[in-house]
Amino acid sequence: MVGAPRLWAHSGQCQPCSHTFQHASQSKISCSRIWSSARVHPTSTYSQPAQSSARLSQTGACKPSLCGCFASRTRSSTVRRAFPTARGVFASWGQEIEWSNVKVSSNEAAAQDLKKLVIDLGSLAEGYKTAGQFVQIKVGDSKAGFFAIASPPDSNNQGLVEVLIKDGPPDSTANLLCNISAGLEVSVSPVMGKGFRMERAPASDHPTCLLFATGSGISPIKALIESDELQAHDRKDVRLYYGTRNTGATAYSDLDDSWKAAGVDIVHVYSDEDKGYVQDVFSKGGADFDGSKACAVMVGHKEMCEAVTKVLESKGVAKEHILLNF
Repeated sequence: MVGAPRLWAHSGQCQPCSHTFQHASQSKISCSRIWSSARVHPTSTYSQPAQSSARLSQTGACKPSLCGCFASRTRSSTVRRAFPTARGVFASWGQEIEWSNVKVSSNEAAAQDLKKLVIDLGSLAEGYKTAGQFVQIKVGDSKAGFFAIASPPDSNNQGLVEVLIKDGPPDSTANLLCNISAGLEVSVSPVMGKGFRMERAPASDHPTCLLFATGSGISPIKALIESDELQAHDRKDVRLYYGTRNTGATAYSDLDDSWKAAGVDIVHVYSDEDKGYVQDVFSKGGADFDGSKACAVMVGHKEMCEAVTKVLESKGVAKEHILLNF
């Protein structure tokens, strides 16, 4: 699970064939390519000067060689997000992603509907500096997905990184990755994101550090625990609230002992046991701490993050000390 910039693109419709230019979060983008204000539409007769933020109102025609239809759209909006083009995906800062083909070194079951893949990033791994960073991955022409790196940054790992993949619908990128064989290739982006800004909450000022994760969101938390960035042994109270459906759906449960030895107390929250969710367990029994000397790191469902944030802020935890990986 990754907190990453959402792909963004305009919607429109070709006439008269009614092919749809879909939002980039959908599984397919029909009828040639996506319109954008930052580049010439790759298959359109229309072009617009490059701008990072532009008001749009255009009509364009797809090249007959591609679909033989007429595309029209009139819309006023502002482009600030990433969008796909003929050559790749552009991030919101305007940088085109250079895709690299790399090999899958191993693919093993991590839990129910979860697989852990080790991917050989080669020299791309040099960009992995901080727990919480992520990569985009796609298989063939599948839509790129965002995946947080689960292994800690390590200059001696020879380019190998681990990602945790939750299975998805048939032929989705997640599903293709869950079923891929070792030795086959996938396309990856450079390592992206700033990761967890732990320098904002040093152990000397924040003896309490609370970690929250649900489902595959444990990936970057695992990387943080296994890195030197957490400074768990230098803090008095480090707790991980980890929510899953049940023990069978819990990835990395075999690492509980080693994480405890690293100074992290683990609170497993199983929703199938009718004890509520992470936010419920934390608010009822875990909110006894000095918020002015606490920090938190969280990855997971929006509802969990919002509910936990409210409890943390009510205890006096400053917003800048509640860390996300995006």
